[in-house]
Amino acid sequence: MKLDMSKLVLVFCLLTAGLQAQVAVVNSASFAPGQPVTTGSWAAAFGSFSGVITTAAATMPLPNTLAGVKITIEGVDAPLSDVRQSQITFLVPCSITAGVHPIVVTTPAGASNSFTANLAQFAPGLFPSAAPYVVAQHADSSYVTPASPARPGEVIILWGTGFGPGNPAVPSGQVFSGASKLVNNVNGTIGGQPAIVDFAATLPPAERTAFAEAMHRTPRPHRLLPLPGEPHAPPHP
Repeated sequence: MKLDMSKLVLVFCLLTAGLQAQVAVVNSASFAPGQPVTTGSWAAAFGSFSGVITTAAATMPLPNTLAGVKITIEGVDAPLSDVRQSQITFLVPCSITAGVHPIVVTTPAGASNSFTANLAQFAPGLFPSAAPYVVAQHADSSYVTPASPARPGEVIILWGTGFGPGNPAVPSGQVFSGASKLVNNVNGTIGGQPAIVDFAATLPPAERTAFAEAMHRTPRPHRLLPLPGEPHAPPHP
């Protein structure tokens, strides 16, 4: 049998083209270009991932392989939340320290070239709602919206990631109960004025951080409390 090598090379190039394109890794809450991600935080890889079928993880602990997709950082598998052809959402493994680290994305089309991402000790971001707002809730878990704004002195809840480690330590993607209080202090401001942070912690599964800062812009301090853990993603209005 005679093989047409030109056609084989063309097919190979088509299968791997999406994996060789530039991949950008960002904080999956802020999506800020150039912002580093942190150990144990939620991150998103943006690129062109050929052959990927949109899939969300349906089990806990979070899987390291989802619909044939895998991400490794320094050779360590990252727990995956959801995958699609343009974005993969994952948890940075807790064993990875701050610094510049190689990342490889594997899809049904094959493995990507190694690229790098910058990990920092802290890189906070708040999960977005409808622009220009972030996800915020009143103490009764109803949403803060233009029709139901936060009031001066009210306790509200915000969701974020990248605020650093908690104590006790929480393995990435694992089920746990209770709250892991952040090791480092968290400060917030409202219109340049300090807000009172009552509590900031990692909540199940990891790393849903309840961070204290009010949306209502007023110089009067606001107090905020943690929200019980969600099974997967932060709540959205």
